[in-house]
Amino acid sequence: MRHLVLATCLAAALTSNGVGAVEVPANLKQFFKANCFTCHGEAKQKSDRRFDKVLSEPLTDNGFELLKEALNAMNRGDMPPTKSNVRRPSNESIAVAIGQLTNLLISAADAKSEGTTVTRRLNRFEYLHSIRDLLGVDTAIFDPTGDFPDDAKAEGFDNNGEALILSDYQLRRYIETAEAYVNKASYFNRDKPVHQSFVFGPTDFGGRPRMVKSAVTWRLLVDDKYLDVAHGNAIERHPNYPKSYSKHGAPHDGYYTITVRADAIGRLDHPYNKTMLPMDHDQPLKMAVWIAPTPNLLGKTASEGRVLAKIFGLADNQPQDYRVRVWMDRGSTPFFSWINGFTPKGPIERIRKKYHADTVSFDSFKNSDLVGANGPRKAKARIEASDALLISDVYVGPRLRLYSMRIDGPTYDQWPPLSHQTIYGTETDPSNIDISTVITRFATRAFRTPVGSADVDHYIRFVNGKIESGTDRATAIQSGIAAILASPRFLYLDEGNEDAAAELNPYQLATRLSYFLWSSVPDSELLRTVSEGKLMEPDVLQSQVERMLTDPRSDAFVRHFTDTWLRLHQLGSMPPDARTFKTYYTSRLESAMRAESHAFFRHVLEENRPITDFLDSDYTFVNDALSKHYGLPLVKGEHLRKVRLPANSRRGGLLGHASVLTVTANGIETSPVVRGVWILENILGTPPSPPPPDVEPIEPDTRGTTTIREQLNQHRHVAACAGCHQKIDPLGFALEFFDPIGGFRTRYPGTTSKRLPVDGSGQLPSGERFDDERGLKTIFLARKDQFAEALTDKLLTYATGRSMTLRDHADVEKVAAACAENGYGLRDLVIAVVRSDTFHKR
Repeated sequence: MRHLVLATCLAAALTSNGVGAVEVPANLKQFFKANCFTCHGEAKQKSDRRFDKVLSEPLTDNGFELLKEALNAMNRGDMPPTKSNVRRPSNESIAVAIGQLTNLLISAADAKSEGTTVTRRLNRFEYLHSIRDLLGVDTAIFDPTGDFPDDAKAEGFDNNGEALILSDYQLRRYIETAEAYVNKASYFNRDKPVHQSFVFGPTDFGGRPRMVKSAVTWRLLVDDKYLDVAHGNAIERHPNYPKSYSKHGAPHDGYYTITVRADAIGRLDHPYNKTMLPMDHDQPLKMAVWIAPTPNLLGKTASEGRVLAKIFGLADNQPQDYRVRVWMDRGSTPFFSWINGFTPKGPIERIRKKYHADTVSFDSFKNSDLVGANGPRKAKARIEASDALLISDVYVGPRLRLYSMRIDGPTYDQWPPLSHQTIYGTETDPSNIDISTVITRFATRAFRTPVGSADVDHYIRFVNGKIESGTDRATAIQSGIAAILASPRFLYLDEGNEDAAAELNPYQLATRLSYFLWSSVPDSELLRTVSEGKLMEPDVLQSQVERMLTDPRSDAFVRHFTDTWLRLHQLGSMPPDARTFKTYYTSRLESAMRAESHAFFRHVLEENRPITDFLDSDYTFVNDALSKHYGLPLVKGEHLRKVRLPANSRRGGLLGHASVLTVTANGIETSPVVRGVWILENILGTPPSPPPPDVEPIEPDTRGTTTIREQLNQHRHVAACAGCHQKIDPLGFALEFFDPIGGFRTRYPGTTSKRLPVDGSGQLPSGERFDDERGLKTIFLARKDQFAEALTDKLLTYATGRSMTLRDHADVEKVAAACAENGYGLRDLVIAVVRSDTFHKR
């Protein structure tokens, strides 16, 4: 069998002093001599690779890497190559050589101790989910971790123990954050707040009765009856909120029901040329309701930190109540926006000139006597107070019409709130709190294992000491809880001792399982199974996996594994050009792209669909914006839903997802190299070697006179580059029919009169040919076992928090083979991963 996992793990076995002498089987030397030395020997070193010396001398680091590449190529079927003038060895002899080369490399690295998970820190994603479940707080609304340093990544994953360091600064922030969260969660000596209702009309939102021109905002107050809003974008920098409420915000933490009465005006029946309005007329006007936790987040430049509560598609010319219940912290202010709108300044002025030329132009007054000594602002006020015909009197284009906003709350599902009860129970009088009981119970949950007096006595002494020094009892107890949350036993996952391949004990196994599927602490049922001594039983373990996958908390696995495996966390890091790809912003495609891939993975997991759906499928998930972007029959609404793809569609599987196609471009142009490397790493599991440091990057052809295929030819003439580009480029060429935001195209952009046609054809080193990505998918489906091993490797890497190494490759193959025997179901694969030896070992 192929040992494909070696493609990603052999490098871990290297040391700076070489890997030592190993015995090379004579028939393996003969295989290389007969099939490799002609191109990679003394006389010729194609792609700067030479094998004759490697197999005849003590194995060095470089030689180890070179043999790893050779094994990679043989596993892919790329080597020995298929040539018309050279007889390729039989599959049987290649399989024997693969086995011998694998054993050779294992022997070379067998003395190494790699292959165990180091004690690793929680990454930010895991930390927030753990805090949420331990304290019962809403970490989406209240999140003081925004200034935490970014977690380092290894192979795309941000939970790799060797990459996750802890700086002095971050340790201080952990202490401060723990105190903030515990304070937020605790409700000592507090009575249940009184329910209140706040009602706001159109006059409370800062609108104007007339406007001589449109600026970046348009809030028109019409007879004090309603407010017309004609500005908006995906990240609203000019929010619409009740001014008086924002001075103090929500009076208490709690759930609030926000009701906005509104409708859409002018979308269907305006007389203007639709191309003059940068919006999608096929979509309803969408109103977003947001929460700004602090007043400064209502500022014109603030965008981070706001929480999107819900998006509503507004009915045309039919006022309705749109309602959402959401948790708001004290001081929070809700606001609404036209989320698929546009900045009206330019468009409305152009409409005024073309359709309403009889209206007054403010520019014509700039140098008039109306300006006077007080400047344009006073002149604008005079014009708007006059009887002159203004654009606001006649404009009938699309706008969101607000009639009222009502805020009701706070309400609670229980008192004291869940957060307080999660830590202390129902008691709100700190004098009645048994410090030892609370500390021991919380430490057991936070440390994810039973604790004894030696584990918690110092926390209890700490609390009592603060009380004796004059700190009030409630604050002292909260300080003890915060100290537990700043402890290494919470911040780090304890997964055994330093012995290589040590078996995890049941509590450690429960922790690994919980952070694999929930990115959070084990719940009471999982810990009860451990305490009863049943978790290690295969059937019980499987039932727990099934239970956890059906729990809403498994959304963390769906989102975070998908984001890190497919590198979707990088989506938006190279923003597409706003002029060339306007719809990326006006239709909010980025969020829809990511949601499609999440929904697709979730569906495959929940329905136990075969993992080959990731390679090609006859369905996907779209909303209105994404269906239009894909050229599919339009669907209505913001929410994603499963749609059947037309025959011979280009959108089946991950290679048709705009998220993948966008994250593998740079926002301006596509790169077959980047996309090819992405396929090698994430689909085939055989990442290429890093590029040589002395090779100049390709300069983009902004005139469109040469194709990227022609530009890449220069690298094929560089000996050190040719071998890798032979593997990389054809894979990337297959995706050239998709532009930098995943839109389909048949020609490249350019300034020349004849735009150059896209050529998506290619030939793999193994000799297989294809015309476009559809043919490539067919080849991948024939290699589904290779993909099964690659995905297994990724799942185990994510689950264990470490890279797979030599000692893991047999287990990876075993899990992937079991997956194949059971029909390639993703849910079955996840269960097999959890039951594997690798998952159960440090």
